[in-house]
Amino acid sequence: MSQNSFNTFRELITSGKREPSRSNLYGVKIYLPTCILANEASIKRDQRDAAIAINFLADTVTVPARRIQGEQVKAGWQGQAYNVAREQQAGQLDISFVVDKQLFHRKFFEQWMNYAVPDQENRACLYDEYTTNIIIQKWEIASPVNWQDVSEGGIPYTQRLNMVTGVWQFFASWPVDMGGLSFNNGPTNLVKFSTKFNFERYRFDTVGEEELGPNSPDRFINSASEGVESVGLSQNQQEAAQFGV
Repeated sequence: MSQNSFNTFRELITSGKREPSRSNLYGVKIYLPTCILANEASIKRDQRDAAIAINFLADTVTVPARRIQGEQVKAGWQGQAYNVAREQQAGQLDISFVVDKQLFHRKFFEQWMNYAVPDQENRACLYDEYTTNIIIQKWEIASPVNWQDVSEGGIPYTQRLNMVTGVWQFFASWPVDMGGLSFNNGPTNLVKFSTKFNFERYRFDTVGEEELGPNSPDRFINSASEGVESVGLSQNQQEAAQFGV
């Protein structure tokens, strides 16, 4: 069979082994930095509301590129110069938000940046107080995990769940560049702005195919199931071991 066989390609896609990823299934978690928790009582009082607003109104997410900076090596007896790896470099995390009527997201990042570096005086906040971890989750449909329950009418049912297949975790992150808001007299549109984040480093992790790959047999859970171990995953992968509808 030809390596470029369409049947082979179709089998890869339809079997789920190499099904393309969908761009509109993702999640955003920003752990509240100390400067916000210490100064914003309303957010500290209802942290769940803040988490939901950040996750559901994150309009676009661009995880950074990664590259290796090389260094040229050249010696007279070695002939042509060549490059060796020297250090890694990463870009910035970029998240665009839809603004709600209360301007929650705008106020949140305005306050965060002002606590980090107040504009009325020449000083900066302590590093650990304005940095935090950010997690980007990549969700996909049709996992091998199924939820079993009973409807309000007493009818048993089974629902196939979506699952997290990849996680980016950004350590010691902080907003470095917040975009502007645009208003105009044209047709009504959503108000959005983007925020870029610096960070120390990031790590990327996936759910291994040996646990929940495309060829894994269906697994069934219900309200009596005990943790992610019931589907073969580890408690050490809390952010990757998540399921939902």
